[in-house]
Formats: sequence, structure tokens, C-alpha cells
Amino acid sequence: MTNYPVAVSGLTELAIVEDNHGLRKFWQHAMQAPILSNEEEYQLAKNYRERNDLEAAHKLVHSYLRLVLKTAREYVNYRLSMADLVQEGTVGLMHAVKKFDPERGNRLSTYAIWWIRAAIHDFILRSWRMVRIATTQLKRQLFFKLRQTKSSLAPLTRDEAEELAVKFRTDPDTILDVDHRMGAADASLNQPVLEGAGEMIEFLVDERPDQEYQLANRQQEMLRTVMVQQGLDQLSARERVIISRRFLADRQETLENLAQQFAISRERVRQIENRAMEKLRNFFLARPEASDLILES
Repeated sequence: MTNYPVAVSGLTELAIVEDNHGLRKFWQHAMQAPILSNEEEYQLAKNYRERNDLEAAHKLVHSYLRLVLKTAREYVNYRLSMADLVQEGTVGLMHAVKKFDPERGNRLSTYAIWWIRAAIHDFILRSWRMVRIATTQLKRQLFFKLRQTKSSLAPLTRDEAEELAVKFRTDPDTILDVDHRMGAADASLNQPVLEGAGEMIEFLVDERPDQEYQLANRQQEMLRTVMVQQGLDQLSARERVIISRRFLADRQETLENLAQQFAISRERVRQIENRAMEKLRNFFLARPEASDLILES
């Protein structure tokens, strides 16, 4: 029998085993736990919260293992090990005990059920496929809703998806995407395409830019930076400031703001800008290597 100790910030509980015999032993262990009264539960939770009384935490976990088993049984049709489901649910229960505040007036069972379900849901989604089946909170919710709603394994039609989209307050494309992910099987990239023809991974195109392309881009960017700086050096100080603030800054200045800064009219700023742009254009035209920097009118 293989036991799995699970720990959450000092709270340790004997979890689950891989075989049916171990699961039966765990069931018996859970059934032996006393059902706590409101007062007993409150005092144990308070002792753990205020004095870090681990013995009190152990008693709380032990008393609610029945809830873990009951909840885990709801997910047996997901074709996963019941032992694994119970183990994950136990982890969720222990997190709930760790965060439970008895002063709020709720029973631990009301609070813990959400942690137990969340832990089991996360395990199912991690284990369902090698490739993650749900990448957003909405799709995580839809995965379980569709599993409960669908009466067959057949893919949904567009009309069915539109009906479910209204029911679940989303769009048909999202419904169809989750349904497709649920029904699709994982495929190894190392499986042979044809006998003697190599593996599938050998036929995938690497879309990343190669090193020569990256080097050429870096060199072109460096040349562009040098040419722009040389072009700005051809301008007067005021022209350089106006061009830099109008076209090279992260947040471009308006003609009105620049007019106020230089105490000139808005039209005068526009004239200086046009003159500076013409100087830059002539400078770049005289240099073939700066052809991509030529400013069109």
C-alpha cells in the first residue's frame, strides 16, 4: 500500500493510495471520523487560526473527509482514478481549513466545498489531455457544463452551439472550441508519418526567424539609428526639438503645445516642421543606404 502525505503550511494529513484496497482503507478512516457540532468546529477552527494548533486542524480535516469522498464520486465519469480525485479533493479541503475564518458564522462544510471542487476541477483539466484543454476561466467553466449537458460524445452542431451559447451566456464559437478540445485526442509528434518516412515532428516548419535574418535586422536597425541621428545633426536646435517631440517621442506633442513652449504661433511651428522635414528628406536622398528612411510628402 502506497501512502501519499500531503502538506499545506504545516498541516499534514495522510492522503490516498493508488489501489482499491488503499481506497477502502481511506473510506473506513473517513467514516470513523466524528461529526463535529457547531461549537466543537468553531473552537477547533479558532484554536488553529489563533494558536496554529495543528492537532485542531487535523481534527477538522479528518471530520470532513466524508465530504471529499462524496464530492469526488461526482466526477468518476471523467475516466480518472478515484484515488487521485480523492487525493486532490483532500488537498482542497486542507487549503480550506487553513483559510477558514470561524468568526464569519459559516460552517466549514459550506466554505470547504468550493475549495474541494476547485482542486478536483484543476486536476481534471490538467489530466484530461497532454495539451491544456481550457486556457481561460470561461472555458474551464464551459468544460464542466458541457460534460454535464451533452447526452452523447458526438460533436455539437452549429445550431446546438447557438442554443447552448444563449444558455451559458457566451458565443457559439467558444462553445464549439471547447467541445472540439473535449473530443480531440492527443497525438504524438514522434509518431511515424509513413513507414520509413520519418516522424511527424520532422515535417514541422520552424517559423522562428533564423540567426542570419535576426543579425541582418539588428544591423539594419543600428544603421537606421545612426542615419537618423546624422540627419538630426543637420537641423538647427529648434528644428531638432520640434522634430524629436513631434515624431520620435513616445508621446507626440501637438503643434499647439510646441507653439506655447517656443512662444510662437501654431502656424510658425508648422512651417519650421515642414522645413526640417525637407532638410531630412534631402539628406536621406543623398545616401542610398538610407533609402528606407526617405520621408514621403
